[in-house]
Amino acid sequence: MLDQDRILQYIGSIGPTTPSKIAKVINTDTLLASAHLSDLASQKKVKISSVKIGGTPLYYLPGQEERLYQFAQGNINPKDHEVLEMLKVQRVLREVELELLPRVALRGLKDFAIPFNVTIGGQTELFWKFYLVSEAERDQMVKQMLTPVEEKREEGRVELPMSEAQGAAAGVQEEVTFGVTQIGLGGEHIEKQRSLVEQEGEIRGYSEKVGQRAKPKRKRVVVAETFLEDIEDHFKKLKIIIEQKETVKKNGELNLFVKVPSVVGTIRYFCKAKNKSKCDEKDLSLAYMEAQIKKLPLLFLYTDELAKKAQEMLDSGAFENMVVRKME
Repeated sequence: MLDQDRILQYIGSIGPTTPSKIAKVINTDTLLASAHLSDLASQKKVKISSVKIGGTPLYYLPGQEERLYQFAQGNINPKDHEVLEMLKVQRVLREVELELLPRVALRGLKDFAIPFNVTIGGQTELFWKFYLVSEAERDQMVKQMLTPVEEKREEGRVELPMSEAQGAAAGVQEEVTFGVTQIGLGGEHIEKQRSLVEQEGEIRGYSEKVGQRAKPKRKRVVVAETFLEDIEDHFKKLKIIIEQKETVKKNGELNLFVKVPSVVGTIRYFCKAKNKSKCDEKDLSLAYMEAQIKKLPLLFLYTDELAKKAQEMLDSGAFENMVVRKME
């Protein structure tokens, strides 16, 4: 069984877990385990929590969200935990009815507090729901909370969000009539902009808006692939031959298979070339994992500088069969 299959099987049976535990399961170090988990996350096979255990996030399978709650107490700020408990009990909270502290806390509880917009008589308001609350329960609770408003506005209009999948499929708002009011169902996770506007000691609201007209598309600008040309010039000086090349991000990241001359003959390397201002330890570990999967030594090529932590990892000897070189 492949390591990643063993990881998925383990998480499926044990629930949310950390890289250190995964490392023991696949008999490797924490660094390589983290690289495997990052790769699985990029494939959307696992999710990564915002709540952290000793500075390390949890990795879990889609559908295991309910198990995250057990890790909240003791791993988040006590004041934030009080707000989380309030949200869990009340299920849905209305932003305008909250004090400043709960408003701020909810924005930090990304695993457990889900924001959504409700439009009341043309005015958009922000609400929050506990992450395990279903859409049906959410909509029912909002209608109950707004009943006095509905009675005062005979012609009032309340728009509630539908699921993300429905919103993507429909592309328009679906009208559903409840008595004298019309409930329009819109997308739940629209933009999720979390820009906090603080004025006169209070947070006035979100910058989220529902139903905005799409901005006109900008003309597409064709950018020349200069990074590849720079790499080819650099390798030419070193007499390195490029066998195969793949652009991961134009002018930003390339995967190459190269032949590097040495005193014992030509050695085949997997080369990860990164064009960014600072490469960190995640860049190194992910590239290292790719090379391990391809069963080739790694040549990591970068343009500007390495982060301090990345350099420390290199100095510690954590990576075997890896050459790191700056492009001059």
